[in-house]
Amino acid sequence: MRRFKKALATIGIVSIIVTSSISSVFAIESVVYEKQSRQMISSGVTHKHVLRFGKDGWLNANVVYIDLDNPSMNLDILQSANGITTKETLSTMVNRNQNVVAAINADFFYLTTPDSPMGAMIKDGEMISSPIFVENFATLSINKNNEAYADYLKCEIYVSTDKGNSIPVTTINKYTHEYQGIMLIDSNWGASTPGYNPKHYDMVEIVVIGDTVTEVRRQQPSTLIPQNGYVLLSSQDNARVLFDNIKVGDNLKVNTNISPFVLEDIKLAIGGGTVLVKNGQPFTFTQSITGNHPRTAVGITKDRKKLIMVTVDGRHSSFVGVDGKRLADLMIELGSHEAILMDGGGSTTMMARGLGNSHAELVNIPSDGGERRIVNGLAVVSQSIQTELNGITTAISEDKGFVGTSREILVKAFDTNYNPLAVNQKELRFLIKKGEGFFQGNRFIPTRAGETIIEVDYLGKKSEVKLKVLEEVRLLQISPGSIALSPGGNATPKVIGVDKNGYSATISTGDLSWKDEKGLGTFINGVYTAGEKSGTTTLIATFKNQTATVPVVIASNKISLGGLDKYNYKFTSFPATVTGSVSKDTNTKVGQHSLKLEYDFTQTDGTRAAYIEFEGGNVILPSNPTKIGLWVFSYENTPGWIRGNVKDASGTRYTIDFKRGIDWIGWQYLEANLPQNILSTVELERIYVVETDSNNKVGGKLLFDGLDVTYGTQSTAVIEQRGLEDYLNVPYEAKGTQFFVHSGVIYSEAMSQINAETTEKLKTAINNNYDVAIFTDNLKSDIVSGLNKPTVIASRGYEMREYEDNLIIYLDSRSGGLRNTDFSQWPWLMNLLKTNNKKNVFVILPGPISGFTDQLEAKLLRQTLTDAAEKDKNVFVLQNGGQSVQPELLDGVRYISTGMYNNTTGRSSKYVLFNILNNQVTYQIKDITE
Repeated sequence: MRRFKKALATIGIVSIIVTSSISSVFAIESVVYEKQSRQMISSGVTHKHVLRFGKDGWLNANVVYIDLDNPSMNLDILQSANGITTKETLSTMVNRNQNVVAAINADFFYLTTPDSPMGAMIKDGEMISSPIFVENFATLSINKNNEAYADYLKCEIYVSTDKGNSIPVTTINKYTHEYQGIMLIDSNWGASTPGYNPKHYDMVEIVVIGDTVTEVRRQQPSTLIPQNGYVLLSSQDNARVLFDNIKVGDNLKVNTNISPFVLEDIKLAIGGGTVLVKNGQPFTFTQSITGNHPRTAVGITKDRKKLIMVTVDGRHSSFVGVDGKRLADLMIELGSHEAILMDGGGSTTMMARGLGNSHAELVNIPSDGGERRIVNGLAVVSQSIQTELNGITTAISEDKGFVGTSREILVKAFDTNYNPLAVNQKELRFLIKKGEGFFQGNRFIPTRAGETIIEVDYLGKKSEVKLKVLEEVRLLQISPGSIALSPGGNATPKVIGVDKNGYSATISTGDLSWKDEKGLGTFINGVYTAGEKSGTTTLIATFKNQTATVPVVIASNKISLGGLDKYNYKFTSFPATVTGSVSKDTNTKVGQHSLKLEYDFTQTDGTRAAYIEFEGGNVILPSNPTKIGLWVFSYENTPGWIRGNVKDASGTRYTIDFKRGIDWIGWQYLEANLPQNILSTVELERIYVVETDSNNKVGGKLLFDGLDVTYGTQSTAVIEQRGLEDYLNVPYEAKGTQFFVHSGVIYSEAMSQINAETTEKLKTAINNNYDVAIFTDNLKSDIVSGLNKPTVIASRGYEMREYEDNLIIYLDSRSGGLRNTDFSQWPWLMNLLKTNNKKNVFVILPGPISGFTDQLEAKLLRQTLTDAAEKDKNVFVLQNGGQSVQPELLDGVRYISTGMYNNTTGRSSKYVLFNILNNQVTYQIKDITE
């Protein structure tokens, strides 16, 4: 009898590194995949991206290196146009400024009303906001010699009068609780003073223009802050200090002492958190940085002439973030001799301008799903003039395609200062260096499968793009699976082509032939537009000899209920401590007025909501409603969630979802699906914004206008997409080595008749007909004891077996993935696939890869297996689970779900038969009774 050669492979270490190596800070044993990219984005400014997978999960880091001595760039502090008492998203701040090539969020801020930075803001020797005065947070400083420091500042501020009085000042443009400390505010604070209210009893505000006191205000309303002066203010005990020592007509002098620096020598300074690194080593933290979270930090090189701005993403299904120790280690790895922590969590944000692009764009993934409003940012601004052409960047719209499908070649140009330049399309020249095809303008149409390399020449500057041209299309798939439109509405279906090995690529709608079976609409430039006639039809997409279809329903079943301003409304909130209001606004989309919802979620933790509540029985929807639509105007991106409540005839309340994450500016149309089979009559009770994350201390305003209701049946039967027919899923012609693959059988000790029958069938089938038995889950011991053939049972742990020219690997993903279960599987697997020369590879998993909690890990595993298949191996993944035994061919790898045994019904009596003859592998799905 042929026996297994069993081997638990020695754990090897594999590291995939692109463009650079890993330093000793991160142990090589803990990393199995790394990809880095690096690009000069402006003179003296480089953007680097690091994607790394290891024992601690994924690291997604964006890094910007800044040469402080480069005269073509300048550092700047970003803040809201309304002053530092207002938070804005980083993109809002960046887009308001010219020539920003990179920016990060900066200082921590007080969760107060008004907003206020915790640390210093200094520019060109002017103190915009004083350093933190109660906690040991550090400051990032750059002096006039372009030398950077991360240090803890001490600051003394006082005002002296011409009468010899000296008054200590607690802060400059920084909130103190209930204004109890003496504050100095100027135009950087905002337009107006806080003024008196009952919480700030005995508020005193001293207005100073130039150096002269012009007003002493006590318990007075808010007043304008002079552009050429400032205001001293305080409430409670310190109000008396101001009132007793300063009079109208006094001349004042503001004295500011900072150590260890001189204020006038500071070119720029901005507050941060603890120092992370000192003298090239991790430093003692002065604040807690425990747990893995998104982080922002700034490093300084040993010569103090370069800054290193860093963001690390976290609180994501794949990106776990880092704690303080790992962040300090990372900063050292990236070249920091000194480093400082900035605000992190949902505030972590980075923008960068890609080479050849005219505007900076978001490059990290904020953990809130959208940008959080922040109090300030640190920006790199280009000061360079436009010069002659230096080079081009090229990209292709999709890196895979089929013979006869077009791909757009995108070209951007930049000058010697790395400023973007406009590209004259007429001056582009294309040369096919490998492959075959032709050009239509800047679109390439390949005529032969295989790798294609295209050289782009623009005024003598050259670059290349690569395209993988797939084998002929064997299957077309179209999405969405059905289309429902109102008359005049439009849709853009997406069509995917698949080749015989399961590789897929989008087929441009313009490369397809389209037919509307009943002529109810028109198809122009990839967009299907419904006509005025209602009815049902079918769209047919054709590419060469393959077709795909999608059913279409055209119906007039949406009506407008007009503007929201005509209904009776009021403001309510949860909890009651959430403040806000509802009022009419003249910025409209439908009615004469929209409804403005203002809210403040900064004072409370937990779930907070602000409602526009309609009077009972006020907003009744038409019969049989399926969707509600409305217009919403957003002033900035925030992490809020827009929802609503409806009530049916039985009084049951339902929550409906319009949009999670407010990620747009201006008007946007939103729709919410209503529950199926909801009882008429349906009433809209309220629309609201809700925040469930205590870390998101936000406030803002939204406009709501227009109310549409879709009613009746809009859905139609989805045409089931046929799957790809696998050319290996066929009966064998001559018998070779045969593998029996089944889900496994587990049942209770009270063994039923059907379980007994299954047991005997399995034993008989395997012992009489097959060479090897493979089970993707556990197997009852009484079945195992009755088998006389080599058997692989995928229990816990991981292992490999060899049988002839076949490698059988079983992995353990029971905790939601390989890393979560046992990370050592990863280096072991990569080393095994690299060193083992067996032709056929069978990978056994206790569940489908699609079930991994970390989908980026799932993608990496799929790519790892595809890489093995592309080295002329036959790769099969045998996945336990699924409703039935079902194969799927994807990117050269066959994923076969083996089902699950049901001890009540005996389901999963299906199995997979593999026949291996001279390295030719075929398989069939069979029934045990056959």
